[in-house]
Formats: sequence, structure tokens, C-alpha cells
Amino acid sequence: MRVLLISPNMEKLPDPVAPLGVAYLSSALKFHGHEVKCLDLCFEENSAKALAQSILGFAPEAIGLSLRNVDNVAYPDTVSYLPFYKQIVERIRQASSAPLFLGGSGFTLLPGAILQFLGADGGIVGEGEEAFPKILAVLSKDSPCGIDGFLGKDSRRTIKSACIQGLDSLPTPDWDNLNLVQYFVHGGMGNLQTKRGCPFTCIYCTYPLIEGRKVRLHSPGRVAAEAEELVRRGIENIFIVDNIFNYPESHAEEICRAFIEKGIPLKWSCYVHPAFFTRPLAEDMKKAGCTGVEFGTDSGSPAILARLGKKFSPDDIRRASHAAREAGLEVCHSLSLGAPGENEETLRESFSLMEEISPTAVIAMVGLRIFPGTGLARLALEEGILSPADDLLQPKFYIAPKIKDQIIECARKKAAAHPNWIFPGLGINVSSRLQSKLRRFGVKGPLWEHMKILRERRSTKREPHA
Repeated sequence: MRVLLISPNMEKLPDPVAPLGVAYLSSALKFHGHEVKCLDLCFEENSAKALAQSILGFAPEAIGLSLRNVDNVAYPDTVSYLPFYKQIVERIRQASSAPLFLGGSGFTLLPGAILQFLGADGGIVGEGEEAFPKILAVLSKDSPCGIDGFLGKDSRRTIKSACIQGLDSLPTPDWDNLNLVQYFVHGGMGNLQTKRGCPFTCIYCTYPLIEGRKVRLHSPGRVAAEAEELVRRGIENIFIVDNIFNYPESHAEEICRAFIEKGIPLKWSCYVHPAFFTRPLAEDMKKAGCTGVEFGTDSGSPAILARLGKKFSPDDIRRASHAAREAGLEVCHSLSLGAPGENEETLRESFSLMEEISPTAVIAMVGLRIFPGTGLARLALEEGILSPADDLLQPKFYIAPKIKDQIIECARKKAAAHPNWIFPGLGINVSSRLQSKLRRFGVKGPLWEHMKILRERRSTKREPHA
């Protein structure tokens, strides 16, 4: 069949993200004999025109719409992407009678509600590389309702999420069908995945819902081969998109060794877990091309870390940060302000820890976006923040009652004193203008790695003249 895959993600802040899931799906469909065209709307000036031209010129017999995110998960400047997705679906319906299927991480989080809102013919909950070819194989002669992950528009049954056990059995991502270089020019990075699945129990986290709790690994050789392919295509910087790169630690060590042995000339960064981050691993990562690490710290308060289900302590955060800095890596900590149990004292503990550690950058989110199926959603129901009727298509955030009225002003004051602190929900130190300025100077990789420039500039201004 002729299959058109569409990535409607047009979000470019903090960086445009290449649609790795679409690249994997395209290669899987080609492996099964389908003719595939990918339409990436990220850099299209006229998305409606690009969509109409693709449908007219390709005449697809099936269409897949990959939804990476539902909204920007930022408060208070929240942006929902669903109205734009609705426009895309309406334009597809006007131009084609081909069956339309939804997928992607955003769809997996709210499948029934999104399917009903957008009016597609069906969707895939979970991973689509095996499920979508199976759906297409029976489309003309039978119902795909028995296929793991498939949700039909009239389905009322509980859907078992599609989950692929042998990741190395998948074909490598099909970058021929996407303009990867544009992402490097405009965003400074390509991306790479070494594993799927998250075994941890953070109460707000959606990774276990999207990828499952069982960790499934790509072999180091496979990862190195994909990295070499990115280099061949002119990519110099990548982000490793694993929810946590350094778990299992042994797998991270093997990936680093493979990069070192093959002399892969990529600069890269990743998310890491402080409890499994050691000085030897940090040094191996540095030798393998790593330039910076992002810790999902959330809080500097032991009480809040416990409430969030975090399996590490402030001392773990200190030790891991020190190990990274000693190895020559840039360090970023993410904070979630307003978590369950948050009060003025716990905020002070978080701010004090960041002052002590003095990372390259801090990314601070106000509130926690609530998604169904998480411990946070259950807590919000118990506390009356949610009602059983809430489908959560429209973003709702958990902000602890004791600091809800002052958290925004507190964040603004903290940002004013720290130019390397980024507040996405307040538009502080994250903007298209700042992004363009840094990219014009040839800055590549995550923008937060370069926030030290702003901090050093502020320090220089404060120094007295001799």
C-alpha cells in the first residue's frame, strides 16, 4: 500500500526535535513492502499547502498521524496542540478518503479521548513498528481489532499497549524520508535511542505508560551503527532520547566503549539518574563524546523527593553533580516547583541545593501536568483537584495549595537573580529570539549547555572596575 506518515509537531522551543518515531515506523513499513512518504510539518511555512500537495501527489491508501505531544506541559503559559491537530485531520478528510490512524507518545497517553476528539478511524496505543504493518495487512479483508495496541473508533474494550521485545529486530530509522539536516541547522541536534521502558515509580511520569516498565535494550553495536549513520549524514551533535541513559549502568558503559572503540566523532547529551551516576561512568561518557547531562532532580527536599516517588536523596544529587563536573561535563538540573507537599521551606531547600551545586543551568517547571494512569492523577482525584469526569485533554496542573498563590512571583524573583535559570512556563530565558541568536553564532547542542554565557556575562557586569 501507499502509506503517508505525517508528523504535525511544529514546536521549536527549546529546540525542534526530529521525529525519530516516524523514522522507525517508516523503515518498518518499507520492510513489509509498503511504499512510504513522510510529511514533516515542522519547518513548513504553509502546512495546509504542504499537506494538500502531499496527498494529491502521492494518493495514499492509508495515512498515519504521529502525535508526539498533546501540549507543552508548561504552566501558566500553556499551549494545547490539539486544535492544530484537529485542523490537520479536517484537511486530510477534505483531500482523501484513505483510512486515518493515530499514534505516537501523545496519543498513547490519552487514546480514547484523542481518537474521539479528532475523529480518526483508529489508533495504535504503544509502539507501532509491528502493529501498524499488521493492521494494514488485514485492512481490506478483516477487522484489526484483535491486534495488540489497536484502538478502533467504536471500540469499548481495554487496549493492551503494543510493546516490542526485541528492539534489534527493528530496521534502522529511515532518515531518507525526512530532512534530518534541517533539524541540525535549526536545532543543532539529531537524536538516537538506546533503550525503551522505565522501571521507576515517579508519581507524575508518563514514560512507563508510553514504553512500559520493562527495560528493553538495543545492543551497543546497533546503537553505534545508528550513530555512525547520523555522522555520515552530516550530524555532529545528538541527544540520546532514553528516559534515563545510565540505567542499567552496565549498558551505558558498553555504549560508551562502543563509541570510543569506533572513534565516533559525535558530541552528545542525555538524561541521567543521580543514583546510578558514578565518576568512572562520567569519565567514560566524556571520552565517548558526551558534553552534558540533565538530571531529573525535581526537588532538593528529602520530603518532596519521597512524595514524588524518587529513589534518590539530596546527597545523591550532590555526589552525581560533582562527578559530572569533575569529568568535564556541563550539568543541568530540572526542578518541579509545587509538587505534593510543597511549602515555603521545601522550596528553600531546593533553591539552596541549586545554589550549592551551581549547575550550568536549571530548568524549573511550575506545577506538574496531570496525566491519566499516573499516581499524581490518583492523588489529584483524592484531593478534589480532578473529578472522575475529567478526560485531561485540556491541561490540568497539580500545584501544592500552600504555595499556589505565591509560586509565580517566587519563580520570577529567582529568575531575576539567576540568568542561567530557565522557566518555560513563564517564557524566561527561553524564546525564539534567544534561540536564533545562539544558533547564528554557531552554537550546537542543547541550548542550556550555553546558559553559562549568560551567567558569566552577569558576573562580569557585577565586578567592580579596577
